[in-house]
Amino acid sequence: MKLFRTRMKSHWKKKYAKGFKGHEPDSAQVEVELKKALVPGTVLEVGAGIGYFSDLMREWGYDVTQTDLVMGNQLDITREARGEFDNVVAIGVMHHIIDRDKFNTGLANIAAMAKQRVVLGVKLPSVRFKTRTRHSYRYSAMDYTDVLGSPVKVTACGYLSLLEWEVGTSA
Repeated sequence: MKLFRTRMKSHWKKKYAKGFKGHEPDSAQVEVELKKALVPGTVLEVGAGIGYFSDLMREWGYDVTQTDLVMGNQLDITREARGEFDNVVAIGVMHHIIDRDKFNTGLANIAAMAKQRVVLGVKLPSVRFKTRTRHSYRYSAMDYTDVLGSPVKVTACGYLSLLEWEVGTSA
């Protein structure tokens, strides 16, 4: 597992070296904050990709279901919500939804799937204004709060911010 984490850090550094030099996500901080954010029980990871965070959460003792539109078990959060999970996690996913209505629907569906906690790893350009990039939007903090309300915690981890919401009845 150590080798895999090293490769992921290397991937981040290569991918963002040109446009985000010095702003790579601090993966150690993301891991620490994610572990603190989760409540005991089940986890749905939306947009799990190669399963980096899913594997970590399983190591921590969580029952994890991972979905990704590209690899394996597919779930289009802009169209559907399936199941109920204690935690729903999406790290580096929401900025890929360019259509505003689909973004709002996706957030609402994420909240509908969570019984207790929503944790999003997002790129926040500013408090109020979204920014268009080559292949995505960086939605503002207000875009998230318009749908989910105020997060209970926001933690900066390099270019990512980890946002946490309590939904439903907390244990």
